[in-house]
Amino acid sequence: MEIYHYDVVCVGSGIAGMMASISAAERGLRVCVVSKDPIGWGNTRISGGIVTTNESNEKALYDDLLRTGEQINQKSLVKSLLSGSRNINDQIEKWGHIYLRNPENPKEKELVKPGGHTIPRTLKSSNRGISIANSLRSKFLALDIKTLEEVVVCEVMMREEKACGVLCYDWVENKWIGINAPNVILACGGAGMIYYPHSDNMRSSTGDGYALGLRAGARLIDMEQIQYIPFGILFPNGMKGLEVGDTSAAGPYGVLRNKQDEIVVDDLPNKTRELVARAIALEVKKGNGTPHGGLWLDPTENRKHEDGEKNWQHWKSIGTINTLKLAYGTKASHWLERFEVCPTQHYFMGGIFINESGKTEIPGLYAVGETAGGLHGAGRMGSMSLFDGLTFGKIVGEEIKKPTDAEVVLKDRDFILEKQKVINQFTGKSDYKPIRLKRELSNTMWENVGVIREEKNLKHALSVINKIEKKSKCVKVSFEQTNNHRFLELIELQFMIQTAKSVTISALYRQESRGSHYRSDYPVKVEQWQRKNVMVKASQEELSIEG
Repeated sequence: MEIYHYDVVCVGSGIAGMMASISAAERGLRVCVVSKDPIGWGNTRISGGIVTTNESNEKALYDDLLRTGEQINQKSLVKSLLSGSRNINDQIEKWGHIYLRNPENPKEKELVKPGGHTIPRTLKSSNRGISIANSLRSKFLALDIKTLEEVVVCEVMMREEKACGVLCYDWVENKWIGINAPNVILACGGAGMIYYPHSDNMRSSTGDGYALGLRAGARLIDMEQIQYIPFGILFPNGMKGLEVGDTSAAGPYGVLRNKQDEIVVDDLPNKTRELVARAIALEVKKGNGTPHGGLWLDPTENRKHEDGEKNWQHWKSIGTINTLKLAYGTKASHWLERFEVCPTQHYFMGGIFINESGKTEIPGLYAVGETAGGLHGAGRMGSMSLFDGLTFGKIVGEEIKKPTDAEVVLKDRDFILEKQKVINQFTGKSDYKPIRLKRELSNTMWENVGVIREEKNLKHALSVINKIEKKSKCVKVSFEQTNNHRFLELIELQFMIQTAKSVTISALYRQESRGSHYRSDYPVKVEQWQRKNVMVKASQEELSIEG
């Protein structure tokens, strides 16, 4: 087993992980990054590349965040985001990224207004998320940062109730790796794969950070709050779940129609993602859905008006139209005919509970980006995820102190014993295939813990998840070959199970509808839940709720 010693180990290399690592390395800290994907890959690379600014009306942005979050945001995180984000986009441009300029005044950056925002304050990137990911990657690679790619972290190592490092497995080379580090950053992204194929996330989004945090003793906050972007592709199967924009992607004149051609929702750009996704799901549940189980998005009126035409040009400029064209054809991509849409899982507002500096309640353990929870509350505005990752990545990287000689250091034997504990979990005799158990889990979550929820379905989901967990503990894995994808699938399945459980028990506990969480048996907001968060904690391998 290879053992490394660093000041900081960061798990994940999306925008939040890269930014945190860059900020720490620039301060002279020795940083190691462990990533299942190539550096800079993940959801950052496939994002729309739109980033909020905080350069004009800070009070308005604060109000928009709390309004969209239905007042259950952690206000300390909102204030930290605002104070830490000033000039963040100028810094990214100094590293080589270019935001699009206003065609009428090339000296100014072009500002647009995605769903949830009350004023235009969002920047667009040429080449969508690829450009911003590549710019950060170039800055990252120019620094002395150790990188371990296509390596999965199996456990956060704990000693004296403190995070001290991580145990990793290189499934390509069939090699175990131990990393001693007194500071551990979890920047693993979200868990869209618990809803596959109804998710626009990368396949590596399997809830690693949530599960690793729970196992280390951290709490999760508001895991029931999952964002479903309203306009997702329904067919062909290979493209199902890909998104074609939020509510503003309908244009000022776009409407949603049911199978009877009745208008179900209009004025779409001025409605939140949560409201529109819910409206689609409820109409489909009534039996008024389109042939493939969604609603018709009819944007055709836009092409008859100057502001509608300008909106189509906007979506064309950032590349969203390309997805439409590949799935539904040229006429749909030109907004000359209607097309079918359905909500698709997009983002986790919930996550690991942190303070304003990104620290968890466990000494030495940090969380950042989509892995962290509490900032967005019950709803997230468009263009906030990259903004969040950049800002809190910088905050966390600057927060970490140089280790002292008194720091707890793990011995080689500690890693060897932990490795054996992991291996012993997978010495069963059954022939269950991890990928099939993954699909059973994701189907169960979409059908029972998706956009519309109720008690009997949530309890059914929990029962199925527990059965899948028992099956997963009977699977045998060999560690005698390289390219050990079976083990990768199985460790990801474990992460997905713990994440799915956290979502389901949180959804059961919150007996009201708020933001992205909709209970058909409790269809309205309840005053006693105002400003109340749902916390999940692991104890003796069981998850419990702390309201």
